Amino acid sequence: MIDNFNFVEWSDSMAYLTAFLKNRTVQQLVLFTACQNLIWWLVGSTASTGTPLAWTVKLALVGYGGLVAAGYFLILRHHFQSTIGPILVVAAATLGLLAAPSEHLIQLFAILLCVFLVLTYVPQLGLQSVYGLIVFSCLAACGVPVILFLLRNHYLSGQFLVTLLPIAASYLALFENYYLLTDRDWRLTLITPAIFAVVTLSLRFSGASVVAVLLVAGHWWLQRHLKWHYQLVLTGIVQLLVVYLILK
Repeated sequence: MIDNFNFVEWSDSMAYLTAFLKNRTVQQLVLFTACQNLIWWLVGSTASTGTPLAWTVKLALVGYGGLVAAGYFLILRHHFQSTIGPILVVAAATLGLLAAPSEHLIQLFAILLCVFLVLTYVPQLGLQSVYGLIVFSCLAACGVPVILFLLRNHYLSGQFLVTLLPIAASYLALFENYYLLTDRDWRLTLITPAIFAVVTLSLRFSGASVVAVLLVAGHWWLQRHLKWHYQLVLTGIVQLLVVYLILK
C-alpha cells in the first residue's frame, strides 16, 4: 500500500517536472540566462591574467549571474509586473555579497544592478524610460565583467573599461523596446542602433565589427515583426553573437 502510494507520488512529481521543463517560458528563461552569463564571462575572460579564482568564488558568481539574468528576464518579459523577478534579484544580491565578503568595491558592483532592478518597480522614480535604459545598459555591461577583473587583478584599467563601451552600447540598442514601451516614431528607434554602430566601429573597425552592426540592424527589423513572447530570447541570442564578434 505504501509502495503504491510512493510510486504514484513519484509519478506525479515526474509529470509535474516534465511539464515544467516543457513550459515555453522556462525554456526561454534558461536560454536567455545562459546567453547573458556567457556574455559576461566572455567579456571577463578578455582580462584573464592575474590571480586565478577559487572554485567557491566562481560558483558564487555563476549563481549570482544566473539569478540576476533570470530575474530581469521575468521583469522585462512581464513589463515590470513580475513578482518572482525581484525575488530572484534580491537573492542574487545576497550571493554577490558572499562572493567577496571583504571587498567592498566588488560588493558595490554586485548590488548596484540588483538595487536598480528593484527600484524600477517604483513608478515615481521614472526608471521605465530612456534614463532607466541608460542606467541598465551601463550596470548590466559592467557588473560581472568588472567583478571578475577586480577579483583577478585588484584594480581597474582604463583599457578594460574601454572594452565595456560597445558592450554597454549593445544593451542600449538591443533592450530599448523593453524600457520604452510607448509607441514612437520609427525613426527615433534608429538612435540607439546608430549609437552602437558609431561606438563599435570607432573603437575597432573590422569585418567582425561590421557583421555585429548588421546583426543589431537585423534585430531592430525583426523586433518590429516578431511576437512579443519571442522577442526577449531573440535579444539574448543576438547579443551573445554580437559580443562574440566585438571581442573576436
